[in-house]
Amino acid sequence: MNRQIGSRTLSSLRMCGIVAAALLLVSAPLSAQTPKPVMPDSVRDYVSTAIGAFRSHSVHRSEVDWTALEDSVLARAGKAQTPAETWLALTWALRRVDRHSFLMPPERMMAAMTGGMSPQAPHPVESRPLGRLLDGSIGLVTVPPHGGRNRPAYVDSLRTQLLALDSAGVCGWVVDLRENTGGNMWPMLAGIGPLLGAELVGSFTDSAPGSGWRYRDGRSWLGSSPPPDEPLGWGTMTAPRLAHADAPVALLVGRETASSGEMVMVAFLGRPGVRSFGDSTAGFASANTSVPLRDGATMLVTSSYPRDRLGRTYALQIAPEEVVPPNDSEADAPLRRAVAWLQRQPGCAVRQ
Repeated sequence: MNRQIGSRTLSSLRMCGIVAAALLLVSAPLSAQTPKPVMPDSVRDYVSTAIGAFRSHSVHRSEVDWTALEDSVLARAGKAQTPAETWLALTWALRRVDRHSFLMPPERMMAAMTGGMSPQAPHPVESRPLGRLLDGSIGLVTVPPHGGRNRPAYVDSLRTQLLALDSAGVCGWVVDLRENTGGNMWPMLAGIGPLLGAELVGSFTDSAPGSGWRYRDGRSWLGSSPPPDEPLGWGTMTAPRLAHADAPVALLVGRETASSGEMVMVAFLGRPGVRSFGDSTAGFASANTSVPLRDGATMLVTSSYPRDRLGRTYALQIAPEEVVPPNDSEADAPLRRAVAWLQRQPGCAVRQ
């Protein structure tokens, strides 16, 4: 009896020893594994520098807890070993503060320099401005997006359309911005400038007093008067002197009117004889400042909002004066409403 108990005890001890040895064999490789790498100081400094620059340029600089935001970016970046591995976290921070700030990797920034870009909105498609005569007396001009480098050709094309329609003796204008997803606002202003009716047509909220968006004699620029030797927008042909430049203007805008397209809308607001039709714009009416990072990436930071010539500020979506959503049962309802309004204006009404 005692011998049996002793034998069982010995067997149990042997089994415990085998289990313990197995546990040691399993745990040994785990304890010998290399610990996960921590974020290098150089990458941490990259994030800190980026957030600092974001804070310096952001229109929301006084509204954000920047220390907490940086801590969140570092937490989201986790064990990033290179600056590129922090881009997603930085993009999250940019979008968290406002919807028009974003980050562009080096290759996308290079493509934008040669082809064009539209923050968050659909990419601008290079297309030529179009014009046509409606009902024999209304001049319709489409101002498309423009993000490319051939600014003079775009400006000249707009001017050609204006001149041809003006020669037809129009009594009113329709400026169609519904497909203008953005790009470079200055060629747009230089081309459509003869209809703006003033030199100072807008500004940014961070502009110095007397500085703003200006158009004169075929040139558009940001600043004060007189125009600089190298304006931001210009054409090769002489700016047309339109006989009907003061005729009323109906603006067509919609959900795809974004960024620089919205800026062109703002440039018209406050001009006598202007009324807008369509749907609310995309909501990217802001100016972005380029902030280069040391690895070639670039942050585009919302630094200000636009103001019209009367000093009114616009942010996010801009609603037209007459909301006319697209109607499947009526072909181009916004255009029809705009034409009907123009035909009621004094210059057109006498022709009816």
